[in-house]
Amino acid sequence: MPVVDTDLTSLAVAARSGDRQARDELAARVLPLVYTVVARALPGDPDLDDVVQDAMLRAVRDLPTLREPSQFRAWLMAIAVRQVGTHLHRRRVADARVAPLDDAVDVPVEDLTMLHAVLSEQRRQVARAGHWLDPADRMLLSLWWLEQVGHLTREELAEAIGARGAHVRVRLQRMREQLELSRTLVAALAATPRCAGLVAARAGWNGAPGPLWRKRLARHIRFCPACQQAGAGQVPTERLLDYALLPVPVAVAAAVVGQGRPVGAAKASVLAKAMSVLGAHPILAASAAAGLVAVVVAFAVPWSPQTPPPAPESATALPLGPAALEMANEPGQYAATSRTLGVLTRVDAGSAETVRRRATFVVTPGIANSQCSTLRTADGGYLRHMSWRLRTSLDEDTELFRGDATFCVRPGALPDSVSLEASNYPGWFLRHRDGQLWVDQSDGSAGFLADSSFFVRPPWAP
Repeated sequence: MPVVDTDLTSLAVAARSGDRQARDELAARVLPLVYTVVARALPGDPDLDDVVQDAMLRAVRDLPTLREPSQFRAWLMAIAVRQVGTHLHRRRVADARVAPLDDAVDVPVEDLTMLHAVLSEQRRQVARAGHWLDPADRMLLSLWWLEQVGHLTREELAEAIGARGAHVRVRLQRMREQLELSRTLVAALAATPRCAGLVAARAGWNGAPGPLWRKRLARHIRFCPACQQAGAGQVPTERLLDYALLPVPVAVAAAVVGQGRPVGAAKASVLAKAMSVLGAHPILAASAAAGLVAVVVAFAVPWSPQTPPPAPESATALPLGPAALEMANEPGQYAATSRTLGVLTRVDAGSAETVRRRATFVVTPGIANSQCSTLRTADGGYLRHMSWRLRTSLDEDTELFRGDATFCVRPGALPDSVSLEASNYPGWFLRHRDGQLWVDQSDGSAGFLADSSFFVRPPWAP
């Protein structure tokens, strides 16, 4: 188990007194921790990067007010928790203005919260279960996770949530109970054949996991032997924990240290803005930038936007022009879009024109690597991966976007089939999972290769 880092106090003391080099190093050291706790609390949220940057901005800006440098990590986690809470409140207010609160939303089945756990079905089950928790419990799960693997102490967790003693234990116990109930719920929903009583209980459910439907379905599951049996034999959650912090995306690291193009619309460097607030020059030393890049590389971000990786020697680009992508192991199912997300859709000659258009893409030379391919949608958008989910997006004119929207061709599982590797994450492939399209890291198995293999077919629409 990793040992809790206790070397931040001296850096916090120096940074608080105005030492720019110490402030730069402190930010580089804690960025992976802040990114991990926010990403696990906001799974799949499109504003995740902005929340991380805002938390870092507030931490650097408010550093002179830190009374106890020895409590820096707990103080920082409390800032991250508040930023997550503020973001969720703003989102609820915005949602209430445009749609009923219980309207269906596109919630990914798995996200950055558990990316290091993709090789284990039960770890994926924990990831899905997390989506059934309410926001406060997801935040607590994120902090508890880091405590269990040694990146936080119990005292720091308590400070972050503003609780003490027995109250902390009670909150953790309640969160764990809801998580285990959610694991059973996920297992019961995935069981084959599915319990008839559960099918009846879920009538009217829109398919989006959440605390309201967890409570409704739990009334059946708690007293149903079949559903309880579906969740039997689960490995304790503590044994499924991953010890690594999540990799910080290159664009977020670049924005924090003021290098490259920032994330979001005209978003300046977090440290540059913070230094401006503090009256310091908003330009970081090159050595500090290099230091953070080294930190990011150490946390397994396998690509630099400065030098796009070459296409595989055996690879060829997709044929240029309109095309459709049929799943090799799901005949009749095609890669398509639904609203802004990548999904599988059954398409045939009798399908509606809108369905055929959503399953047709225009192949162009890769915008990050001309030896690879980029897929355009009928409305002029691009297919790209973001938070590992395939989705459509307009051109953002950034290195990150170009890498996300470029895929290199590899041989597929069957003759004449292809696999599409993310150009900026070698070893990560476009694949289908639960009817959705993701970019996942290959585990080398035949099953993974089958799930990530496509046949290039004639277009369904002009």
